[in-house]
Amino acid sequence: MFRSAIPNIITLLNMLSGALAIVATFALKFELAALLIILGAVFDFFDGFAARLLGVTSAVGKELDSLADLITFGMAPAFMIMNVLFSLLNVDVNVFSLQLLIGLLPLLLGVFSGLRLAIFNVDDSQTYSFKGLPTPANAVFQVSFAFLLLQNVQFATWSIVLPTVIVFSALLISRIDLLSFKQWKGSTRILILILLIWSVVAGFLFKFTAGVFIIPIYIILSVINSLLNNKGTKDEVHS
Repeated sequence: MFRSAIPNIITLLNMLSGALAIVATFALKFELAALLIILGAVFDFFDGFAARLLGVTSAVGKELDSLADLITFGMAPAFMIMNVLFSLLNVDVNVFSLQLLIGLLPLLLGVFSGLRLAIFNVDDSQTYSFKGLPTPANAVFQVSFAFLLLQNVQFATWSIVLPTVIVFSALLISRIDLLSFKQWKGSTRILILILLIWSVVAGFLFKFTAGVFIIPIYIILSVINSLLNNKGTKDEVHS
């Protein structure tokens, strides 16, 4: 019984990390919030690893993992951007205004993350690849986007924030095929290696804003991979 509980305990630590990250954003401790989200990602990796290692995977663990991901990779980054905007724009939350609406818009990312996770749990076609942007990838972009706003206050406007929120909300529930490490073969392996190398380079160059430059490349490489796979399938049919 204790062995079967280990993966769930790790998942709960992921959930706790996400909850603490939300608290940190309200305290305007954005670097701490980012580190807590990263810690949650570490727990998210090891809960699945532990479950497979111990042979104790379960339906409850799968659902619990999605709930933890919703908090850590959905709501925490959304609250982070919201509180960044509130702090940069000096928004009075007690007064209805356009700035208040702009600041609340990022919460849509948390809502669509929840929808994305629900779809993922019942979609058998995502066993070896992703359809739509995975919530951890979305979190990487949104956390980096929050730091980009902090470093470039002039970007904290509705004309930049609103399109970003709309595009990534749509990506979360889209049917676009995106790369997964489970696809480690052929040309896909080369594209994943390119992504990993670029991620390391971007991390050194841009630090906390690296995700803004990594995730778009991830999406572009995924589209290239999809086109190559479709071409390969057509060639096989014609042959």
